[in-house]
Amino acid sequence: MITLAHFSWINYLANILIKNSDIDNPVMTEKQIEKIKKKIKFYRARLAAEKRMFGDYDDSAGLRYIIPELYFQIRDYKGALVYFRWFSKAFPDDTGFPVFNLLWSAAFFENNKIPQAINKAYETAFSNTYLLDLIAGRDTFQLDKSEMIGYENLEYARQVYKDCINFITLEFQIWISNLSGFDDFKANLNKFISIQKLIKDGPVGPMRTGLIQESNKFERQLTGRVINLP
Repeated sequence: MITLAHFSWINYLANILIKNSDIDNPVMTEKQIEKIKKKIKFYRARLAAEKRMFGDYDDSAGLRYIIPELYFQIRDYKGALVYFRWFSKAFPDDTGFPVFNLLWSAAFFENNKIPQAINKAYETAFSNTYLLDLIAGRDTFQLDKSEMIGYENLEYARQVYKDCINFITLEFQIWISNLSGFDDFKANLNKFISIQKLIKDGPVGPMRTGLIQESNKFERQLTGRVINLP
């Protein structure tokens, strides 16, 4: 399970992984592709060995977050989707982070699983309310709402959105940009933002707890993710 202590490390890791990837060069040689495939196999073997040795996953190195980006580097969207399905079973309480959720949505889209892609698009938007607007080329600004985790803020979105565009296909970029511009999607996101504003301004107590539960229930309805309510 991911704890709050891990989140600043996850933000740092996500930025480093993107900046050091080969995704800017979509034309890869067979040798480069094979090298990445071997790296995927090695990382997955490391995780499997950890599970056999300890009975569970620790993954302090964050290998589980690196693997999807490797699949995207070689445009293996089917392999990415198979991995994400494994991830959801191996780490059921791990909500990932915005870039991770975006790639998950993209993997569904590239495999023509649109309802699931929409669910993950919502999860991406809820994990960072600015990222999809930046990917779509829309102006955005810092909102006065609850942002308890570093990757929820506008600064994070500005740091990663251009690299996210390099990871995804143009078709998916157009699709998710259109989706995030639909009235229903915007209305649902605005409702989520309104609840987060109330959470930010509310004192600790039963009312604030109720708002957090309402937010979790609303997220669960739109993402399909089972959230442990406090």
